[in-house]
Amino acid sequence: MLEQVLHIEQDQIDKRATRKRVESLLDTVRLYQTLGSVRRDGAMHDAHKVAEMSAEYIVASAREEQAALLYDEVEQALSRLDEQEEEIIRRRYLQKEKVLDCFLYHDFNFSERTYRRVKGGALDKLAYMLRVVVIRTSK
Repeated sequence: MLEQVLHIEQDQIDKRATRKRVESLLDTVRLYQTLGSVRRDGAMHDAHKVAEMSAEYIVASAREEQAALLYDEVEQALSRLDEQEEEIIRRRYLQKEKVLDCFLYHDFNFSERTYRRVKGGALDKLAYMLRVVVIRTSK
């Protein structure tokens, strides 16, 4: 897989679709951060209650497990970004309340163009690290 990613030409990548996919994953992680701890705190621990679990609960648990794995993968990827990139992604996508771009570029004392370039670069790096790059289809 790594060989495929490294040999992708930049003009083959659908940047808009790739960034949307990364933003969607970050949204899932934000939701997991917010709600996951509530669900873990209220989890069933008694053996007799586990026997009463429905198939619906088991499916929900599997999804929650996937979200936890995604959370860990995103955290690992974020730690590999530059300090400013990581801070932009965390503040823009991973806080309980989302912060708008216009506030962030003022907080970072960036021009709007510089902010969007740094944020876009961070999203592109995350796409590679999380293996969610979208390739253009030939028509």
